[in-house]
Amino acid sequence: MMSTLGRGESVNETRELGFTEAVQEIDLRAYLKVLQKWKWLLVLITVLAMATSGVLSFFVLPPVYEAQVVLMATQSAEQEQRVVREEDGLESVVNTVSRLPQMTINSYVGQLKNEALLRQVIKTLKLDPMLYTPRTLAEMIEARAVKDTNLIEVKVSGSDPKLAARIANTLAKEFLEFISKKNQEQMARSVEFLQKQLAEEEKALAKATEALKKYEAEPRGVPLLEKEMTSKVENLTAYRAQLVQAEIEYEQARAAKEQIEEALKKTEPKITVRKFREDGQGTYEAEEINPTYVSLTQMLEEKNVALAEKEAQLKITGESISLLEEEIRDLQAELTDKRAQLERLQGDVERIKKTRDILAEKITQTKIAKSINLGETNLIVVSEAQVPDLPVKPRKMLNITVAGLLGIMVAVAAAFLFEYLDNTIKTPEDVKQYLDLPLLGSIPAMHAGRMKARPGESRP
Repeated sequence: MMSTLGRGESVNETRELGFTEAVQEIDLRAYLKVLQKWKWLLVLITVLAMATSGVLSFFVLPPVYEAQVVLMATQSAEQEQRVVREEDGLESVVNTVSRLPQMTINSYVGQLKNEALLRQVIKTLKLDPMLYTPRTLAEMIEARAVKDTNLIEVKVSGSDPKLAARIANTLAKEFLEFISKKNQEQMARSVEFLQKQLAEEEKALAKATEALKKYEAEPRGVPLLEKEMTSKVENLTAYRAQLVQAEIEYEQARAAKEQIEEALKKTEPKITVRKFREDGQGTYEAEEINPTYVSLTQMLEEKNVALAEKEAQLKITGESISLLEEEIRDLQAELTDKRAQLERLQGDVERIKKTRDILAEKITQTKIAKSINLGETNLIVVSEAQVPDLPVKPRKMLNITVAGLLGIMVAVAAAFLFEYLDNTIKTPEDVKQYLDLPLLGSIPAMHAGRMKARPGESRP
């Protein structure tokens, strides 16, 4: 038998096959055995990681102090819960132009790191522009909205605790002034725009008023046409009444004529009368014109004349009515057209007046809004930043603890890696496990005059 098994190909292949089959049967004791074998590696890596973290935390990393200022938004878009009417009218458009900016909590938070504001902070504190720029200053600042509140926390981190507190307080102050300044700039632009529109509306109003006056001064204006219309309607009504009365009188005259004709038919034109002779001796009969017949004839002629007059009156009245109706129709068309033009001109004047009044009112409101210090009105400093006594970074003990845990994890991984890469057989158990051969005996090793059995020198 060979005294030692090396790293031959047959041994490696056999060992890999045996290892693959044994993986399924490995238990917790095998893991503990590996860790026990490589315990010096676990201790070394863990101590080295903790020592490195301690050196960095205590001697290399500079202390970082954190100053905090708290702002509270007294009015924000979420809190106001305004009901916005869905309208596209002029007043809605003007309100949009002249309305104060509605800032949400997130809007405030987003504006806390804008470049213009940070430049103003650097200028106010007279910081070295070579060391402090808006970008580096922004990296020192952390702003966040406290959930379910209207509070804003602003934290400034730095190696100088006094400077961190000064930056935090100055940032809060400059932020309030920045909001007010931007509001005033916006309101100034709104006032300028509204005043320009007001001037244009004044010109349009003067032009529309002049057109209305000129139209009302025309010879046949709406008032005159309305009076003429009223007069003609009254005349038409009178003529229609006359026509009705004439028709009644005509019917009465015709009925009377028919009665006279009937009576005349029953009346003889002549009658026989007995007269005394002139000599007084006796009487004689003679025919004379019947006076009743004559009277009826005269009455009939009178009725005929009256009927002719009534017929002429009816004809004239009817023609007058027709003529008046035609004149009224023409006058009505003219009046409608003139009235529509007048209403259009009056509507233009009223519309422009309304627009002018709205613009004038919004200019006044916008000027008032411009004078409001929106920053101090909508934001207040709840808690000013104080000079911190203790640094927040580095967290030395936490860093050392985390480094120790990471060191242990790396050491365990390295131990199992080394164990996996080690493909030599050292113990009788390895012979049984990987070669599946019986152990026949072992050759003791000679050390200092005595024999010592070396488990690693066992022979199959």
